[in-house]
Amino acid sequence: MCGIGGIYLKAESNISVRIYLQKMIQIQRHRGPDSNGLWISKDQHVGLCHTRLAILDLTINGAQPMHSADGRYVIVFNGEIYNYIEIREYLINNSTVFYSSTDTEVLIEAYRYWGVDMVHRLRGMFSFGIFDRKCSVLFCARDRIGEKPFVYTETPKGFAFGSEIPAVLAMPGVDREINRDALAGMLLHNVRHISDPYTAYRGVKRLRSGHAMLIKSGRIEKVWQYWKPKPSSAEISPRRLRKIIEEAVQLQMTADVPVGAMLSGGVDSSAIVALMARHSTNPIRTYALGFDAADEDLRRARVMARHLGCIHKEFYFNADRQWEIFRKLIHTHGEPIMLLPLIHAYELCEGVRNDGIKVVLGGHGADESFYGYTGHIRTARLSAMIAAAEPLVHAVASMVETTKWPPMVSMFFAPPGQRKAAFYRRREAPDWAAVLSPDALPHMHNVVADELAYWGKACPSNRFIDESNFCALMVENTHSVTTSSDLPAMLASVEMRAPFLDREIIDFALGTPVEKKVPWIAPSTRLKWILRQAVRDLVPHDLLFAPKRGFGFGIPQDEVLQGPWKKHGDTLFSDPHDAGGLFNPNGLRAEWEKFKRRGGHASNVVPNMLAIQYWLQFEGAVR
Repeated sequence: MCGIGGIYLKAESNISVRIYLQKMIQIQRHRGPDSNGLWISKDQHVGLCHTRLAILDLTINGAQPMHSADGRYVIVFNGEIYNYIEIREYLINNSTVFYSSTDTEVLIEAYRYWGVDMVHRLRGMFSFGIFDRKCSVLFCARDRIGEKPFVYTETPKGFAFGSEIPAVLAMPGVDREINRDALAGMLLHNVRHISDPYTAYRGVKRLRSGHAMLIKSGRIEKVWQYWKPKPSSAEISPRRLRKIIEEAVQLQMTADVPVGAMLSGGVDSSAIVALMARHSTNPIRTYALGFDAADEDLRRARVMARHLGCIHKEFYFNADRQWEIFRKLIHTHGEPIMLLPLIHAYELCEGVRNDGIKVVLGGHGADESFYGYTGHIRTARLSAMIAAAEPLVHAVASMVETTKWPPMVSMFFAPPGQRKAAFYRRREAPDWAAVLSPDALPHMHNVVADELAYWGKACPSNRFIDESNFCALMVENTHSVTTSSDLPAMLASVEMRAPFLDREIIDFALGTPVEKKVPWIAPSTRLKWILRQAVRDLVPHDLLFAPKRGFGFGIPQDEVLQGPWKKHGDTLFSDPHDAGGLFNPNGLRAEWEKFKRRGGHASNVVPNMLAIQYWLQFEGAVR
């Protein structure tokens, strides 16, 4: 686990690659405080840098940038390849010689053997850049679900990439103009972040999850989607799911340093810790956070920790400290994001690090894949209604204008793969009207809907609930799935792993019919039904069937913003930044005042705008 960076200059450029790589190292040092390194080509046009958090092969043999034995390939890699031993053995049987015990060297040799198709064999979380010195080609890729970030830019000087936006901004010539569409997209419905492939800056992008690219002569030659979501063809049963989960947990416990776990007392994290305990000779160190000692989340976590004999620690909410963490997260992330559980996760990860633990496992992604939110019962009913109404919808659509129907109804008239996007396009008016300026509104483009349409078409199921949840995993909820397992952990110099995002589990979930996840008429205790069945012997009955509570449920965001953080909102909204005419300052002030009185927007518009205003006024744009 680490921070990576690289620069590939165009032939006519003459800037100092070394200076900017050293800046990248300094900016991303928190991602890898154990050591760092850089490599620069003889012609001074290509360079790679790395900050290391040593997890596997703690010796100098694991240092990066890493070179192949013959010197042809150079790599910087962030993440973990959980099946690297399997790939390594295959390559050894095909005459490959290894000089270290790292998964990094396995990536180099896999690229030599299979070329760009090597990504199809990887089971893990990753982003990397491999430079072929013979062909002068840089190959970059990001894992299927996007657990590891990959940020890049193209400038008149050349191409640059990094793990975080501030590192990429070190490259000279980056277009730092605000991406107005990206900022506005953050105000739509459930979104609390800026959706890939966009960032808050016009000149900086993210490589989409499950995508790869080739760079030559300082220019991007090709970007493609290598991952085509495909349901598992294996048996769909609780027994089979249990086997896959157990295998994923065992693989993700692989490390040359101690491994701990986040424990909320919910089904997902409890099952993971229980399986960890079965594969460890020592008590598992677990960590939980709540509002105070009476928080129900902490009570459940204590019950599970005692049940498994864990060494357990708990942490409590502190409004002033968490505001400072909020500021720190936005500074590191390089753009606005609004999710209190990110702050809670950093608080936990700092405690983890102070305990001498470098790796923790968490339960991220299970709710999106196996339908664990209480709203999924409503979505299941809506999905059944859409399917039943399909013949009538086709007849009505040919006779009436459908573009003016309410957001929920618009989904009935959209084709499979486009229904979530249609809903978000119809959200523009209510979510943007009060806060965007009248001059900006006619020119806005809904980039979130574009991404929902992009991934909606990739969903292998025509059922609305499956499309909705796949889009949530890939676009709508990335703030609470992939970003939350990377940003706060790496800021605290900790690696967080998510077994439920394992490739095999995702494929299994894609192949599981909704009836085995949540019936359309069911109590909330039947959410994630096949998952509950798969782990029912691991989790005490009262926890297995307890009412759903998300991480940080006992610390409601609105109450924090309307209470201890109100003074910060008053400061930010007293003279709001209009982002070059994008926002309506009077509208922002009015919405904030209504929000304080517990009125106005019921969505995340005002809380998200608080994060945007903080970024604009203190981190991003300057008046």
